[in-house]
Amino acid sequence: METFFSPRRTWPDGPYLHFLITFDDPQYRCFVDAHRPLLASYGDRLGAVPPQWLHSTVQGVHHPLSREQVEQAVEAVRHTLAWDVGPMSVQLGPVWPGPSAVTVAMYPEQQLAHLNAKVRETLSKVDGIRLREADERFWPHSTAAYYRSPDVHDAKFNRSVRAVRPDRVDVTVQRVDAVYLHQDVERGYYRWDHLASLPLCGTPRITVKERLDELCQQAAREGSDLWREAWERAVAVVEPGLGREEISVGVPYRTGAAYADGAGTLAIAFYMLARETGAAISSITRQQVEDLAWPYKGTGLSTPPLSKRWTALLEALGHRADDPDDPVMVRWRALCYDHPEPDPDYDDASTYRVGHAGETGLQVLLAPFNRERVRIERLPGLAEEP
Repeated sequence: METFFSPRRTWPDGPYLHFLITFDDPQYRCFVDAHRPLLASYGDRLGAVPPQWLHSTVQGVHHPLSREQVEQAVEAVRHTLAWDVGPMSVQLGPVWPGPSAVTVAMYPEQQLAHLNAKVRETLSKVDGIRLREADERFWPHSTAAYYRSPDVHDAKFNRSVRAVRPDRVDVTVQRVDAVYLHQDVERGYYRWDHLASLPLCGTPRITVKERLDELCQQAAREGSDLWREAWERAVAVVEPGLGREEISVGVPYRTGAAYADGAGTLAIAFYMLARETGAAISSITRQQVEDLAWPYKGTGLSTPPLSKRWTALLEALGHRADDPDDPVMVRWRALCYDHPEPDPDYDDASTYRVGHAGETGLQVLLAPFNRERVRIERLPGLAEEP
């Protein structure tokens, strides 16, 4: 027997990007809870996984990535799961006391192996990602506890685990979570920073609020205080009126995705205006945002495209356009996708998004029909913008 977090298993750096099935299902948590008195009796010789960190690993990337690579990987897997992998019902149980951990079996294996294969196939196409060699047969499982001492697993422990034997549980998997996975060696289990929820094909989509909350948390974790404040205000502006809208991946006509893109562009506008003027994020007005986006609107004068102007402005503020680890530029480049012109013979061609994703998203947010739902106001106590 061996300690799970042995030198050969401990990561030299990290955290690493992983794709997980996470479990908030109360039945599965009760299943694991049935074993907790036994696990607790072994004290710090076991790292029993707390309910919030229960998971099954779909695929991990076991080397450092730039923020740009993480963005590309997550979005590629998001698209794959939305189109190629459907929701699945899985059964968890029984428990297996193995050589270094107490694991919970997951069946049927075929559909979980298919999920793993699709994620691996997608990640392998992302530039710079190197995956570990796949096992001959994918082993789907969840872990209830990791051994912190090599003397845990003996005949007595094995018999005690088998004596608990709760009923197996059925759960429905409707999403995969992209996370930065940490090895918490001091506690003896894994935990993570959440990046994104990726719905499986045919399941309820995530809402604009859920996506913006993910991006806001990411900005707080990775960026400067000003970048965090810009995102917090963008979320505060967009979520009350549009947060319940759903995001459908890969659908070419206007959906909640436009609102999420617009919120990202709004956050960048708040950030640039605060840097340029020295004003507080909370005092920036709608008119300032519109002037930054479309400075010659209504004058008949031509102006360089927004994407080029804003890239130049960000560079003037000290950001490098091709920096793969700058959270501001990574988000801006993600918004610089150009939606192509639709087939004019398609019946609903007029509803398609066309052009720069960030700009078209901002146009939707600031359109007259959204004025009451997207209210960019000044500090409390000051007069509202006209």
